[in-house]
Amino acid sequence: MKRHIETITDCLLGAAFADKHLAGRELDTIRSLLSKLLGGKELPPTIEARLKSFSPAAFDVEAAGRTLSTLGGDRRKVLEMVAAVSESDEEIDLAEDRYLRRLAEAMGLAEKRFRDLLVDFQEIDELEGILGETLGL
Repeated sequence: MKRHIETITDCLLGAAFADKHLAGRELDTIRSLLSKLLGGKELPPTIEARLKSFSPAAFDVEAAGRTLSTLGGDRRKVLEMVAAVSESDEEIDLAEDRYLRRLAEAMGLAEKRFRDLLVDFQEIDELEGILGETLGL
């Protein structure tokens, strides 16, 4: 996975920008995940520069996914990293969910391999209904 660090960096940044804004916690999470990927090392200057210069409009998630499709079992790990970035802003967002799905499909993963990383909006609707009934809303 280390040899794809730049593509993985872009995928994580794409996840952070999927909801149209980059939260500070998301950037902290990205740095932490990349550092772990590099064995706990400090991020190289090229990756730090990439974090600052990333253009969400120019990023092609499908092309990145095709590049990462050669990772075999590590494809799931990339998706787990993407999910961690999406969850780090503590907001549930359909755009982030769609982004993860697009990346997974571009990497050639069947939905059953990543379904547990997707947000189950039906459960959220049910919870809101229960809360509404309980609170009389």
